Parts: sequence; structure tokens; C-alpha cells
Amino acid sequence: MPQTTEIRDIGSQRELFVDYYLIDKLDGTSLKLHHPQPGGVAIQYDQPWEDRLAFYTTVLKDGDTYRMYYRGSLMGQGPHPTCYAESRDGIHWTKPNLGLVEINGSTKNNVILPHNGQFCAFVDARPGVPEAERYKANARDQQQPSSLIGYTSADGIHWTNVRDEPIVPVALENNFDSQNVMFWSEVEGCYVLYARHMVGDARIRSTARGTSTDFLNWSEQIPMAFSDTGSTTPSQHLYTNQTHPYFRAPHIYISLPGRIHFNRPALTEAQAAAVCPDPTSNGGADISDGVLLTTRSGTTHYDFTFKESFVRPGIGYSNWTSRTNYPALGVVQTGPSEISLYVQRDYDQQTAHLDRMTLRIDGFASVNAPYTGGEMVTKPFRFSGKELELNYSTSAAGSIRIEIQEPNGVPITGYTLDECSEIIGDELGRIVRWEGGGDVSKLTGASVRLRFAMKDADLFSMCFR
Repeated sequence: MPQTTEIRDIGSQRELFVDYYLIDKLDGTSLKLHHPQPGGVAIQYDQPWEDRLAFYTTVLKDGDTYRMYYRGSLMGQGPHPTCYAESRDGIHWTKPNLGLVEINGSTKNNVILPHNGQFCAFVDARPGVPEAERYKANARDQQQPSSLIGYTSADGIHWTNVRDEPIVPVALENNFDSQNVMFWSEVEGCYVLYARHMVGDARIRSTARGTSTDFLNWSEQIPMAFSDTGSTTPSQHLYTNQTHPYFRAPHIYISLPGRIHFNRPALTEAQAAAVCPDPTSNGGADISDGVLLTTRSGTTHYDFTFKESFVRPGIGYSNWTSRTNYPALGVVQTGPSEISLYVQRDYDQQTAHLDRMTLRIDGFASVNAPYTGGEMVTKPFRFSGKELELNYSTSAAGSIRIEIQEPNGVPITGYTLDECSEIIGDELGRIVRWEGGGDVSKLTGASVRLRFAMKDADLFSMCFR
């Protein structure tokens, strides 16, 4: 029997199965975390102004251009410069000689700012934003480290301070010593900040959220709560939060923090010294991986649905030292059926680099059914649209069928399970059809449920279009 009568309004927005927002009942099915696959090295940190402490990376897809911003390193010989790379496909990257900043007596480099290593940029999609301010960024204030300063740019390369004083003033329990994410939320109609936040006497690394209508004046930051603890204290240290709207479902914010395990060595001292012989961090004393959290627009709550590692360190001693394996900010489409994310590897080592990793589109997680089969029933919801579209995958032996029900669980004539055409295959946009066709427009605005009968299959997302 249905478990809840709470009604969701989803309109025609895409829903990803990364949480239990739309799920009421699982019977023989479960939510399954998927793992990104290696896509090769994106960039090597092989220039004198990058070195082995390059970090805090942001990747943006801006029309036909992919842009990358990251912290360089002069290894104690000066402040961390901000570096820039670009790509036409998100796979092959170049570091242009920009001629903007002199490093070691030359301007032949890809540095855009001589300092502000915690620089974090975004493309401002706010309607009516002036062309001169189409790109925005924040960075930790060098004079007031507990504050954030703001930048704007017309081209994403030449940047100007928006004003002398910080845009985000001193925040309690927060010195912004991390990558602090800002973006324009088209769903919320405001700018949103997800900033580093330290919780409690144990100084647990966490995240706080603020908003602004003009990028210059920000609300008080509110600590995020976590589903696994039911409080604002996460179960583990979560560093670079990397929270941003998923481009196919902008009401869902994907978060890919680095998860730190302090004083949990996986290597012997000799093994750690072999790959990280002169550490400026903790060498082999700490280890890290990447995890998947999600939150939804306008909320101060993270769903930590999957406690398992999203990005495992992997084979090789170099992956098991302090502060490596942190995901970069940004998930972008790099092929017809592919999205890419980027992961810092070999931090504080001579082999430091950024890896690209890939997933199928919407492929963070799924409702999964084994060979023996199972069902998933949604919460009641209202939609707008003419057809139901699925992103799904089955085996050759598997299948999916869908029934549309009244909120009380009674099947709606014309859309019952027996009338649904069996769905077999692997597609990003399959239209569900019943004996009378795929038109569901007569149910627009009504409260309904969906019942999914599945066998050896994964359901990644759905929407009404």
C-alpha cells in the first residue's frame, strides 16, 4: 500500500533518482550509486608556476568553450597564482599564453591573477546581466582572510575587483580557507553561496549557505544540515563542497566534496615517502576520497543518501596520500551520452595532475532492480506535459513497465501495468507507451502516482515533456 499522501509538484522538470524525494515505496528495488569511469588525464601540473600544490579547480561549459580555473603554486616563493585553461570538447585542454601576469620574469604563462588561489568563477545567467559582468567570481581576501572579495569579467580571462571592500564580510567559524562556491540559481532567482564552515569544538569541516539578490550584499550564512546525522554536524570531514545546479535539472544541486580521513594511513612510512618524499601537507598520514551529496533549491539540507565512496582513490600508492582525490567543481556534458567530472590526483607529488572521469548523462545514481525483479512506487505528484520520458538501462533479459495510479494506488484505466508496452533497451530519452499511445496530457494537473515494475534494470531519471 502507498506510504504517504504528500503531493509533490514536479511540472515538466527532470527528476533524478539521487535521493528519496519522489520515492514512496521500494519493493525488491533499491537506490544504487554509480561510479565515474577513468577518462584520462585532463591536464598535468607541469609548469613552474603550477607545481605540485595546484588545487581548487573549477570547470565551466560556456557555450562552445570549456573554461578551467585553478590554483597554481610557486612552492613558497610567493602567493598562489590563479591559472586558466580552455578546451573545445572538455577532453583536450590547452594553457594559453595570456601575457597578463609576470611570473619569474616572463608573462608567457596562463596566469590570470597573481594571487587569490581560492578563486572560484561562474557564468552569470541572470537575465539582463551586463555583458561586462557576465562572468563573476569570489576569492578569499588576502588582507582579511575571513572575508570574500568579488570579481567580474566580460570574457572570463580579464578580471576586475567589484569594489575595494569584501562582498562577504567576516563570518563566524569560517575563514573561507577553501573553494567557496557561488552561482546564479535560475530556480531560486538569486545568487547562492556554499562556503566552508567549521562545526563544533572538534572543528569538523562542513558547509554553510547564503544568498544575495545583487552579488554584493549577502545574507547571513546558515549551516547546512545532513540527512545521515540529522544535524549540522556531518558524520565526517567534508572539504571542498563543490555544490552546483545539475544542468539538466537545475533545481537539483549536485555536491561532490572531498572526504578527509585524518590520521588513517593506508601506506607504510616508506611507501608514502616513495611517492611524496617532501610533503608540505600530511603525506601518508591522511587519506581522502570523493562522495556524492545532493540538495535542492531553496533548502539548507544535504541528502547524504550514499555513504559509500563516489570516487575511490584507486590502484597506486600515489592515490593514498593527503588531500588527493578531491573532485573539482563542475559537471559538464562532453559527448552525446556522456558527462564528465574532474578529480585532483597526486596532490603534493611531482606527478600532480587533474584526471577526467565520465558517467552516462544523469548517471549519478539509479533505482535498480535485480534479475529477480522488483517495484518502485512514487509519492503522489502533479505534472505538466504530454509524454513521460525515461533515462533507463536494462539487460537483454530485463525490462521496465509503468502504471499510472490515483493517489490512493488505484490504477487509471488506459495506463495500467498490463496495458504498458514492455520497455527493453538502454536509452537517454525513451517515451513510455500504453495500448492507447503515449499521450498523458489529459492527466496534467491531476495528482497521480507512478508504479514501476522492473527486472534487471536501472532507472536514472524521468520527466514529462
